[in-house]
Amino acid sequence: MEERSEREERVRQRTSAACDACRTRKVKCVASTSESKCSVCTELNIECTSMRPRKKRGPKNRYVHSLRACLDGNSTFAAESEPQQPRLGLIAPPAIIHQITTDWFDWIHPVAPLFHRTLFMQRISEDDGSTAFFLLVVSVCAATVASLRRRRHLYGELSVEACLDLAERFRMWSVSSEITLERTLALYNFSSAVNHEHGLGSPLTYRLFAGSSVGIKYLIHEKFERMSFMDQQTLKRLYWLIYAGQCTCDMHGRQLLVLRHAHEAFGHLIPLEISDIQLLHGADASSAEDTSPCFSYVPGLNVLSRLFMVWHSSQAITTQSMDNLHEHIMRAQQLLEDVRPELAWRPPHAVGQFAFNVQKVNLKVTQLHIRSNLLEQMNTLAKDQNMRVTPGAIIDERHRVVDELLDVLYNMPEEVFDANGYSIVPKIRDIGGALLDELRTGSQGTTLQASINLDKLLAKLESLDQRVAVQTPYV
Repeated sequence: MEERSEREERVRQRTSAACDACRTRKVKCVASTSESKCSVCTELNIECTSMRPRKKRGPKNRYVHSLRACLDGNSTFAAESEPQQPRLGLIAPPAIIHQITTDWFDWIHPVAPLFHRTLFMQRISEDDGSTAFFLLVVSVCAATVASLRRRRHLYGELSVEACLDLAERFRMWSVSSEITLERTLALYNFSSAVNHEHGLGSPLTYRLFAGSSVGIKYLIHEKFERMSFMDQQTLKRLYWLIYAGQCTCDMHGRQLLVLRHAHEAFGHLIPLEISDIQLLHGADASSAEDTSPCFSYVPGLNVLSRLFMVWHSSQAITTQSMDNLHEHIMRAQQLLEDVRPELAWRPPHAVGQFAFNVQKVNLKVTQLHIRSNLLEQMNTLAKDQNMRVTPGAIIDERHRVVDELLDVLYNMPEEVFDANGYSIVPKIRDIGGALLDELRTGSQGTTLQASINLDKLLAKLESLDQRVAVQTPYV
């Protein structure tokens, strides 16, 4: 018993001071104190040395300590995960931001009059560190870069994806974020940018459209009465821009969240047609009536809203009929007959102020798209009623729509269409698609003029659709 204890002691002592070979192989080093080699070295016929320094153990539970440090905010990882102070310099150099925001107000603001130009530019120059305003500027940059593709060479390296990354970095999408007017405006701008870049089929487009819709409804029902006059007017303008976007998506077969029902009261949500000066200082309805149209783009927005209400009303019927569709086509036509001169599309087409040309094209193409959409619904009804040949009245009206569209396309500079954003391209494509189907089926015979018109339409569409090919920039 005593001999066994001595042998175990010798083994233990030798194991705790293992030779270099056994330590490298991580095997037990067995040798008696009387032998110069351990059993492993003897078997391998190598020298049995103990010259290499042993590695020191690290502190116990080092992993646990590092995690605790992260949670306490004491580690480098914790410091890096915290967002930086929101500074506009994180978006782009000041000159680039100035270029983008100037382009926003010169090109996009006429069809989306959401901001007071002087106040917005003043806040940019102050750069007060507000996260909400920082994200709003990021969204404006994203929407501008997405819309004005031929001017991207002026915007440095800034891209829509970079803007989305910044928004995520500053927790734009956090469920704990408060619903405010600035955040809802930013969501709308981001939804427009993503739609321009990736189309309606993108899940992010759906999510952002939904977020802006939820925000606008919440603000109207819960915070409207406590808002300033300027914020109330901005909210109303945003409401109708979101409504226009949703109707457009619906016409393309992509129904989003319902913002309003066709026969829902809307008078209290119509924005006043006032200038920026009145927006800043407040204006009642009587003073708004005297406002010069040259200083406000809201009249054009209100006409656009009424156009989409005509289309929405045409769909609010249990059983669709030819008479209902024809009536709403006539209403859409009449609506643009009664607008202010600077918004009307009438020959001769003298090129006027750029901003009003942008509005004029937006209104006319939207009206033509609505008429074309209702005509194709009439065509579908005719087929359902076993009419083998499309009624001549539908064919004639379709050709009138195409003629009027070509008149617009070939009498306005290309940048006017770019200022309207990519959303104008699918509208033109829908109108051309109806004519193409007519020529393919040949139900009314293929006419030379219809073929020529289709070729002219496709040529212009190829030039406008900047998502297909890189276009020559303009300054």
